[in-house]
Amino acid sequence: MASSDREFLGCGRRLAVEGSGPGVQSALLGVPPVYTPDRPFDTVHVFLDLNVDLKKKKLAGFCRTKVKPLRAGLRSLSFNAVDLKISKVFFDGKAARFKNGGGNLVVTTPKVLIEGDEHEVEVRYSVANPESGLHFVQNPSQMWSQSQPEDARRWFPCHDTPGEKATSEIRATVPAGFRAVSNGILLDHSKSGSKEVWHWKMDRPHSIYLITLAVARFAEVVEDWDGIPVVYYCEKGREADARRGFGKTAAAMKILSEKTGVRYPYARYAQVAVAEYPGGMEHTTATTQTDACLIDKQAFVDHDLDTLVAHELAHQWFGDLVTCAEWPHAWLNEGFATYSEVVFLDEEKGRDEALYELLQNRRIYLDEDAGRYRRAIVCRTYTDPWTIFDRHLYEKGCWVLRMLHLELGDHLFWKGVNLWLTRHRDAVAETQDLVAAFEDASGRGLQSFFDQWVYRSGHPALRLRWSWDAKKKKGELHVTQTQDVSDAARAYKLKAKIRVVGRGWTKNFTETIDQKEHRFVWTLPGEPLDVEFDPELEILASVKFAKPHSYWLRQLRSGLTSVSRLQAASHVASWGGAGAIAELEAAAAREKFWGAASEIVSALGSVSGQKAVPALRRLLRKLKNSKVRRAVIAQLGVRGTAADASILAPVARSGRSLLERAEATVAVGRLDYARHKSLIAGNIKASTYRDGVSAAAVSAVAASRDAGAGKLLLAALKPSHSYGARVAAIRGLADYASALPGAVPALLELLNESDERISLIACAALGRTGDERALPALEKAAKSAGNPRIRVYATESVARIKAGSKTKSRL
Repeated sequence: MASSDREFLGCGRRLAVEGSGPGVQSALLGVPPVYTPDRPFDTVHVFLDLNVDLKKKKLAGFCRTKVKPLRAGLRSLSFNAVDLKISKVFFDGKAARFKNGGGNLVVTTPKVLIEGDEHEVEVRYSVANPESGLHFVQNPSQMWSQSQPEDARRWFPCHDTPGEKATSEIRATVPAGFRAVSNGILLDHSKSGSKEVWHWKMDRPHSIYLITLAVARFAEVVEDWDGIPVVYYCEKGREADARRGFGKTAAAMKILSEKTGVRYPYARYAQVAVAEYPGGMEHTTATTQTDACLIDKQAFVDHDLDTLVAHELAHQWFGDLVTCAEWPHAWLNEGFATYSEVVFLDEEKGRDEALYELLQNRRIYLDEDAGRYRRAIVCRTYTDPWTIFDRHLYEKGCWVLRMLHLELGDHLFWKGVNLWLTRHRDAVAETQDLVAAFEDASGRGLQSFFDQWVYRSGHPALRLRWSWDAKKKKGELHVTQTQDVSDAARAYKLKAKIRVVGRGWTKNFTETIDQKEHRFVWTLPGEPLDVEFDPELEILASVKFAKPHSYWLRQLRSGLTSVSRLQAASHVASWGGAGAIAELEAAAAREKFWGAASEIVSALGSVSGQKAVPALRRLLRKLKNSKVRRAVIAQLGVRGTAADASILAPVARSGRSLLERAEATVAVGRLDYARHKSLIAGNIKASTYRDGVSAAAVSAVAASRDAGAGKLLLAALKPSHSYGARVAAIRGLADYASALPGAVPALLELLNESDERISLIACAALGRTGDERALPALEKAAKSAGNPRIRVYATESVARIKAGSKTKSRL
């Protein structure tokens, strides 16, 4: 799966950032440590009574918070509050003096407060179209909240930190015909004239950022798992699409309940599909999801978002039931949820799918580490907490849990997970609490494991070399850790599996790697045919392995796992020549797992020149799996000729698989745009799932390098085009920036788009242009944008542009 395929389809607004980023580390992480703020009182209960005006993009009402002082002598209470218009404040029912400004509401109490006494603070306020926290959608008319990490303060006054847990209640008044959805259970629903009132209550404590409110003309689809209502909310008319997209929810609920030993912990579970939502968010009992989860019948042939469904569901245990006490420990939420995707895939779809997901996660993390920045998973030096919702937090966190699982074994790992969840149920915890839970459950000392993988930045970089002594019948594997190894950065300690295969025999070895260099020598029955290192993908490391060509060929043909086979493909392709092409073609045709077959096809396409084109054409005729055919079409689009454009044009025009149709559209544009302009123009207007075909058509225009392409890309930026087409135009214009004077100004206009996804992608694209004209606007956004995602991406783009300028000045 390409990185763009995952974009805004995961927890944490997963946005692909292209290219290396010198200066990014210091810009995003080079600040003093951040610590949790003081907590003078405990928030016991939050009650929001709000009138929602969708046309004016406004909320008005009151927030009544029950608090309990944690120390004596308090004369004031401070709440986070940003851009809230506050009219009155009451303390225990009586008017109170207050000061509202600088991001805080300070309420003066009429008396000195006593530790442990409960009080109520009621704030009457309104908020209109905030920059973040709440989002209003025009078409269809909707409103939704998203408070992670620190945006609850932008729609109600609160102590806005993940360590603050309280019960909550929302009574929302909305226009007739609209439904309001929030956490917990529905206490009451009433109608009065042109208004409807929906009253929800969450009677279990959960973190402030998990409080949610979504409003739309929702239909309600109700299913069940083991007596627990499983509910899907979607725009009316999309009920069947919701059943398809969320269809694996009950299966995931069963898997996670059985694995953790903790039954799904709440009274109900809902998923709320809304427009313009960039990913998913695990609001307690009421996850908000991108409406890409609403999958139509045609798309369902080769699309699903099952891992997103599993990830957000997993958060109900990891993140909601037990929550990180502060954001530096957010991997406790996200690492577990990401690993839960792998657990789900392994149980529901098989080992190949799980291993391929792990491989993708490893690649994504390694890419960020090499091209963006390197940090420890637990990290306090960040400009904004949103910065660390990154690939270290999610994918590396996932890998740490996989390696811990392998270290402890299945029983002890899940025993530790169960203890973690039951010991800290409805509470908050830090990484050391997790260490303690696993140590108590297993009787193992695990601090060194966590020090190595969680508190230390980086990963092992392994260089391997194999040699064979025919006279002594001894094989030697020389292993070197090539990352910095010193007294300050000791060599990593790893357990590695090595599989040695000969004629009629197989030997499996497990060795400990804990020094900069090792020479492992084994006496073998005969000369090996292959040596596989870590064939089951159990180590988070970058690996370079020097072994004979014949070994790589044997691994391609008969590797232990599909991941092992696909990893051999690029090595075989590097030989070039007819023999390598024939082997790769045969391997792609016989490979049963689509992920491995797709990567073998990509390796085949990497052979220089057009030597692989006949093989790709044969595979296109032979293969049936649409995901693998998509890979073939992509490679023909790079290596093929105008004749291939004619072959692919019917697929681009009306292919049954949307994946194939979109990829064929790009290929046709790249190979013979002049002949197929009308086809591309028609596909720009196509209405398909996730705008896949229209986006591909705009990408085809960009890939064509036609003289009129720039003008068409600028036109495709307009809001009249589909979201997907606009995104493709943004990316295309980043490539045209140096030759098209209007590109950068057009991208700058998008920084203030109402759809956050457009603004974020434009922000990243401006960084990729390297154009200094973008600096003033980006620097302003980095400093003062109310949306933390915009601030982070603007800061990164500024660093990339300035780094590029410095490079040019040195040339």
